[in-house]
Amino acid sequence: MRADKFFIQTLAILLFWAAAAKGQVSKTDSLRKLITTETNERKKTDLLLLLSIEFRQINPDSSNSISEQLIKLSEKQKNIPLHQKAEINKVYYYLNKSNADSGLSVSEKNIRSLLKSKGNDSLLAQYFSAAGLSLMRLNRQKDAMEKFFNALKTSEQVGDKFMMAKAQHNIGWAYMELNQYAEAITHFTSAIQIVEYNKIPYKMAVSYANIASCYGALNKYDSVYKYAGVSIKIAHEQNNYQTEANGWNILGTAYTSEKKYQQALACFLKAKPIRAKIGDPFFIVSDLAVLSELYAMMNKTSEGLQTGNEALAIAKKENLQSKLPMIYKAIALNYEKSGNYAAAAQLYKQVNVLKDSIYENASVEAVAEMKTKYETEKKERIIQEQQFNLKKKNYFITTIAILVLLGALLAWLFYNRTKLKQEAKLQAAVLSQQQIAAAAILQAEENERQRIAKDLHDGVGQIMSAAKMNLSSFENDLQFKDEEQKLSFERIISLVDEGCREVRSVSHQMMPNVLLKSGLGKAVTEFLDKIDQKVLKVNLHTEGLNEHIEETTEIVLYRVLQESVNNVIKHSGASELDLSLIKDADGISATIEDNGRGFDSKNLSEKAGIGLKNMKARVEYLKGTIDFDSSPGKGTLVAIHIPLLNKESADN
Repeated sequence: MRADKFFIQTLAILLFWAAAAKGQVSKTDSLRKLITTETNERKKTDLLLLLSIEFRQINPDSSNSISEQLIKLSEKQKNIPLHQKAEINKVYYYLNKSNADSGLSVSEKNIRSLLKSKGNDSLLAQYFSAAGLSLMRLNRQKDAMEKFFNALKTSEQVGDKFMMAKAQHNIGWAYMELNQYAEAITHFTSAIQIVEYNKIPYKMAVSYANIASCYGALNKYDSVYKYAGVSIKIAHEQNNYQTEANGWNILGTAYTSEKKYQQALACFLKAKPIRAKIGDPFFIVSDLAVLSELYAMMNKTSEGLQTGNEALAIAKKENLQSKLPMIYKAIALNYEKSGNYAAAAQLYKQVNVLKDSIYENASVEAVAEMKTKYETEKKERIIQEQQFNLKKKNYFITTIAILVLLGALLAWLFYNRTKLKQEAKLQAAVLSQQQIAAAAILQAEENERQRIAKDLHDGVGQIMSAAKMNLSSFENDLQFKDEEQKLSFERIISLVDEGCREVRSVSHQMMPNVLLKSGLGKAVTEFLDKIDQKVLKVNLHTEGLNEHIEETTEIVLYRVLQESVNNVIKHSGASELDLSLIKDADGISATIEDNGRGFDSKNLSEKAGIGLKNMKARVEYLKGTIDFDSSPGKGTLVAIHIPLLNKESADN
């Protein structure tokens, strides 16, 4: 069967259901609409599974029809998980049709498969639960209790709250059948608490109904009316016909116990048509038995015997052995009320025999042992988990701390996102102004250098040259007392001459003409040529500087190199200096390396003088980078890189 053919067949079934449920607005209606409009096959299959689950109680035949279609599809696709999920609905269908043997067989088969494959543990818990329900129908309470506790244990291990609640409910039901009502109420209450705390859409009406039934057995009728009323309301809202009927029957039984027979009869008669919608013989038989007993108390023995015998016939036909004691008791009460004491006595005897058989099979002690085993295993599991969690505690705390920090960081980033954008715009504007200001400062500095250089050359330099000439002209006219006096005069002339040279040198350094005429490479070469090679040996390597680069870049970079070399001369105590200046497509790279005494570059920011700060500021103005690498006794390396921008880019 192809998938599209499968969905066409399923659509036909859905249309039939829609016609049958006309006028109802429920979860099933919503699911049907989603299925008919969904185009994704995987999603449609998941929706069909959900619908089959919803139909378990309100329309078992429809639930089974969907399940059969899904099973066929899974066999065609060799989809084992889909097959297992669909077959669970078959179990509930078998239970509804009083075919508990088939339900148990399907459950046990899938339990073995899931245990072997270590598959879906939540589904395994469902099959344990379904197997337990089948065993309850077969009057095997002890075995059923074992399955229910396995369902609870498995669901706890995987944290399936829904199945935990369901398992607690089923355990409560088993205790209720064993007349251990206080224990039953404890488990029903646990089921409700799990559901309410975790906000799980579980049909709590069933648990409320069973709590009411237990209080009825304990003769606490106010509690019966309270919980049965809640159960009926929830069940009606959820279209849970089975539980709604149960609620009315529980109310009827309570009214019967209080001898409010007319009220009881009204409740039983409300339950009867609701139960007929489901058609589950297991519950129909119970309803007929309690109704038969009510008729006996109302002295309507004719109706009572007729109702009781109807129940007996169905029980024998459907092999509902566990229901025989309550049926025989009801019929016996009708015989007793009508004066047929012999028949009544015979039936009461059968009731006792059957009850003994049931309790022998159920063994209260064995059930108690089962619970003790579960609780022991649970405690051991908790201890193991605690030991494991203890080992993980530090890792967990660390993880939480990291997550908290990350969360705080993300929150901060989110909070500042808009602010940062605004600040970026403001920063860009400020940076632009800073660039303009820096350019103005640098220009002012260069203008001042030019002025000072001109003054030195044209003013101080000329004066000192004139002084030298005048002194030299006096040398022949002066009469020296001795040779020492003559040497002193010559030293004066030498100092004046040295001063002239120094003024010219300073003037050229402040504004080297070669920089403006021949470019950076020539200017650096000329600057280094003036260094006394006996004091500091200088090695220069240049590449790609045959042409002029942008004027501001040339001037600023020249000043940086000038400052760096002067620092070597003044502070390093070096005997050798290597300077490399290379221009390529990426920009200009310069390295200045000496073999001097060095310094701790890690503390550079704390100890940097005005010279180093000026170098850094100038490089940053050119949007370049400058790095210092030095350590005591191992010299210093200064690495500079200046990106080259065209004028248009620089303006932008």
